[in-house]
Amino acid sequence: KMALMIVLLMLGCTVALAAEKPNIIFMLTDDLGYNSAWRNNDHKTPFINSLLAKGVTVDRNYVYRYCAPTRGAFQTGRFPYHLSAVEKNLIPWNMPVGIDLNYTMLPAMLKKAGYSSHHIGKWHQGFYTFDYTPLGRGYESSVGFLVGGEDHYTQDASWTTKCSERCVDLWNSTQPAFGRNGTYNGYTFTQRAVDLIDSHDTDTPLFIYHALHNTHAPVEAPQQYIDLYNFQQPLRNTFYGMMSVVDETVANVTNALKRRGMWNNTLLIWTTDNGSPVTVAGSNAPLKGGKGSNWEGGARTPMLVTGGLLPDSMHGKSLEGPIHIIDWYQTFANLAGVDTTDTPGPAPLESKDIWPYLTGATDTSPRDEIVYDHRLTDNEWHVVLSQGPYKLIASTESQASWYGQFSPNGTKVLTNYTECSWDTPCLFDVVSDPTEHHDISAANPDIVSKLKQRAVELQQAYHAPPNPPSEAQKYCDHIVAEHGFVAPWYD
Repeated sequence: KMALMIVLLMLGCTVALAAEKPNIIFMLTDDLGYNSAWRNNDHKTPFINSLLAKGVTVDRNYVYRYCAPTRGAFQTGRFPYHLSAVEKNLIPWNMPVGIDLNYTMLPAMLKKAGYSSHHIGKWHQGFYTFDYTPLGRGYESSVGFLVGGEDHYTQDASWTTKCSERCVDLWNSTQPAFGRNGTYNGYTFTQRAVDLIDSHDTDTPLFIYHALHNTHAPVEAPQQYIDLYNFQQPLRNTFYGMMSVVDETVANVTNALKRRGMWNNTLLIWTTDNGSPVTVAGSNAPLKGGKGSNWEGGARTPMLVTGGLLPDSMHGKSLEGPIHIIDWYQTFANLAGVDTTDTPGPAPLESKDIWPYLTGATDTSPRDEIVYDHRLTDNEWHVVLSQGPYKLIASTESQASWYGQFSPNGTKVLTNYTECSWDTPCLFDVVSDPTEHHDISAANPDIVSKLKQRAVELQQAYHAPPNPPSEAQKYCDHIVAEHGFVAPWYD
């Protein structure tokens, strides 16, 4: 009897521990800059704004300057400069390349803790063979698209690969979602998230990586959301309509979690993958630059952390310390109870556990260094990194300007205006001068020297090899074989 009692107690402890593993919902909005949601009074985002009272925001939240490297960094816990996506953003789609398979992505790591993991929306991590698709990387299901951008209504993804056959990208786990295209992506992907939550076995911890297509180009929104706005510029009304779709998506997902009784044990993160592209639509104000640049406007984005898992004591707070999107890897691992000591990959794990900082257990972020960029192009090193408040820009950076409340707005967009280089680097204190108006390099040669030395040290770190050449004919032939749909194509 005693032995039986011990066994039952052990089983009870195991079940209790399993139940304590939180549900994790990570919502990554596309191409949405710093001046968004609660920071922008022009946006009608009542639901996201209402979550501020039950969440914590992070002011210095860093990502890469464009899409695929940010997504790879999030899912591997490595700075983007280690990844193949940095060179060309995995564009065009007909290059046989993707995020290195030797990295254990988040769903495969969380599977060790019994998580059920699902991908929704944009993938953009490579797909030339099935191993690079979401299921190949550890997700149990995937409803979304494999490339980096497409028409929101038709799912046409022909824009970087000019095949004679029209190219549609809508993916359902293991095959194209034939016949299901033609619905606005924001509707399709939100409904998928709600369906997953509604059907989920709550005895199993849930991880959803919900990669929204909004607000990426083309700028398209259903008319009912456009009609919420009345600016003279139609582009502005439509873009803001896309933002209101994002707000409704967050509302529907949150309400589904509450309806299922899952909210109290859920961590929900809403953020974006890079700054707004100043020649397309959006705002990074008051920050400098935008998508594609290493100025704060390209790499610093909004972040809201909420859910029942967050202590009440942190509700309504804004944190000023830096974090990087890579830090969610170790944070999720620790919450799930997964040991990452021997996590494989060409580059070592660089993620920090930020949960003590988010919950108020410590007043200081564990993240001190941010490597914005570190790459060799045309025999010239392009380096942007920060330690503490000091940010070194030792590369020629375009978009060295400020673009206001909405861009483009009819005025000339100075995207080719450049500053800084390796020989004449710039230095900014992005705590006291987040808008990067004041280059303090001349007054601080010791700090410049220290950060340049760090940049030289990082030259010895792993950098992904050059991307292979495109294989356009093979890709296009496979589009024809798949009846005009995108799918893994490299045989």
